[in-house]
This record gives sequence, structure tokens and C-alpha cells, in this order.
Amino acid sequence: MLLAVLLVTCACAPAKYFYNFDITDPGAKNQTRPGERDVLDDPDLKAELLADPTNFQAILLIITNTTAEPMTVNWHQVTVIGPDRVARPLRPDSRVGAVEPYTKVRARLIPFELPDVGNAAASYDQQPFELVVPLVVRGQPRDFRIHLLAHAVKL
Repeated sequence: MLLAVLLVTCACAPAKYFYNFDITDPGAKNQTRPGERDVLDDPDLKAELLADPTNFQAILLIITNTTAEPMTVNWHQVTVIGPDRVARPLRPDSRVGAVEPYTKVRARLIPFELPDVGNAAASYDQQPFELVVPLVVRGQPRDFRIHLLAHAVKL
């Protein structure tokens, strides 16, 4: 009898999910194995990205300055825009400075949280997100935008 109750309880538990994100911008290189960073090249920079909204609740962003001048990233103005089109602020979890010429800077941006169970998690499957990184390149302010497509994967 106890075994039957446990089986019914397990069968009714909401499904657990994790997410994969693909960069949808032209020229992006999306990796196929979990834990690998996707890459987007731009004339001024290279961005590597790994988003994990459930376990680490963060976006790992590595920016490589491919110019001969220092690049300023306005780290405290970075946002992620979800399917609801609301911009949510992300902050580096440690101090991050300018990106010197031909060097890279790594930032873990928090909090990036999405539900990991049931219909709430499943509803994010195939939904668009946009990471907006304000920066100054060659003295000119601009927003570097990375367009992402979420894949909710049932465990």
C-alpha cells in the first residue's frame, strides 16, 4: 500500500527543467554541449556567454576588446529583457573594470532567475530574451545587444 502511495505521489510531482540558450544574432556560434559558452563576434568585441537561470542564477559574460583603445562597460546598467519585455537589472557579483585593448574581462551577472519546475518553467521554452550591455567604444556610447532564445529542457 505504501509503495502505491509513493508511486502516485511521484507521478503527480511537477516536472523539473533546466535551460539552454542560443544566441540568435547573425554570425553567432552556439555550442551543443551543456556548459559550453556561445560566442558572438562584433567589429569591436567578442562576447562569450553562458546563461544559467536555475542553478547559478547568473549569466557568465566574457568580453574581449578587439580594438586598440580601452573599452568602458557600464556594468551597473546591464539588463536582461524577457518575453514580457520588462528590463531587469543584472549586476556583476565582483568588481569589474574597463576592458583594455586586446584583453578580456569576465563578469558573472546576477540575479538571473527563472522557474525550474512545472508549467511556469515550460512556458519559457522557445521564448526570446535580450541581454543589453551599455558600453563606450572608441569614445562612442552604444548598447551591445545579444538576442537569445530559451530552451526549457525537462529533466
